Parts: sequence; C-alpha cells; structure tokens
Amino acid sequence: LVLLPRVSELPGFHGEEAAAAMHREELERYRCLEAFHMAPPHPLAQACARLVCSVSALLHGGALPCQCDPQGSRSSECQAQGGQCECKPHVLGRRCDRCALGSYGFGPLGCSPCACSPEGSVSQLCDAVSGQCRCQPGAVGRQCDQCQPGHWGFPTCRPCQCNGHAEDCDPRTGSCLRCRDHTTGRHCERGAGLEGRDGTAWHGDGYYGDPVLGSGQQCRPCP
Repeated sequence: LVLLPRVSELPGFHGEEAAAAMHREELERYRCLEAFHMAPPHPLAQACARLVCSVSALLHGGALPCQCDPQGSRSSECQAQGGQCECKPHVLGRRCDRCALGSYGFGPLGCSPCACSPEGSVSQLCDAVSGQCRCQPGAVGRQCDQCQPGHWGFPTCRPCQCNGHAEDCDPRTGSCLRCRDHTTGRHCERGAGLEGRDGTAWHGDGYYGDPVLGSGQQCRPCP
C-alpha cells in the first residue's frame, strides 16, 4: 500500500513560482506518478528520480541514511530511490533485517531454507530461530523427514519388529539394532551363535531356546 500525497502541496511543487510550475510540468510530461500505481513499481525515468529525490530531501531536511543491517545486507550502500539495501540469500526488508518466509536462522550468512519434508510436515514454514518444521504425527527431526524412535521406513513409518529384544531398528531397512538376551538376526529372532533348530528349540554354542516373541522359550545357557 502506497500513500501518494497531493503533488500541488509538496515542497518544490507548491505555489505559482516558475520553478514549482516547471516541476509540475516535468512530473506530468514524464508520467512520473504512473510508476507508483503499478505493482511492482516500474523503474523511474531519470527526470522522475531527480524530482523524487529532491522532494525527499526537502521533506526530511536532506538525504536519509541507508541503515543496512550489517548481518543481512551485502554492503552498507542502498538504492538512491527507496533506500533498498542489497540483501543476502533468503533475507528480506528494506534494511535486510529479517528472514523471508520459508527460511530461518538470520545471521552473517543470511538465512537458510526450512526445507521441510513435504511428506512429513504440515507446511513449508518453520521456526524462525531453530528451523524446526511442524511435523505430521509419527514424523520427527528438524525437517520432519524421519520416523520416531522404534519405527522405520519413512514416510510410511511402521514399528520395528524385534521380538521384544531391541527397541530400535535401522530407519531404512528395519533390521533390528543391538539385540539383547543372546539373540541376533534381522528381527532378533535367532539365538546368538545358534546353528540350527531341533524340534521347537534352537541349539548350539552353549545356548538353547526360541527367541521369537510369545514362544515362552527365551534363549538361555545350557545347563
């Protein structure tokens, strides 16, 4: 939203003096005001830029400081019209003092994209400081691109099947990690070091039993 004052009331355009009349005539001849009615505003003609800068200097008692943010801008210089500073990546604002939507971590290198997982997050926006995305149920991680502990196979997360002998499994393959109770195998379904099965129990290397959940025959040392 841009508020345009009455040109005839501005300093340098007001009154019947020859200079004021010339300024009004130039403003109309080069259609300077039309540029402000366009979205986004078109670049000003050189004559228009001179008039606008003159009005700004009269209103503010001289030129205004750029005040570019030292962290978010590439330099301390800004555009002569409007004072826009040159911003670092994913940084917005006339002074380059805030992160753009969908980015976070304002600092000396600019801002970083949120990069929220489209499968695991509820939106592409994240916390402006930490970068934490808002996760769907069952998804975790800064970008919501992982399964919660005890699950695997993102984005279709499902529980690890470890027969009660481990809590975690490989997040990609589902192979159980750190099997306990003298067990081994993808699902901790075999006794550690056991060679074969005799009837209903595994045997070998000093342990016997059946480690499968619900069997009631946990692996234990041979008597």
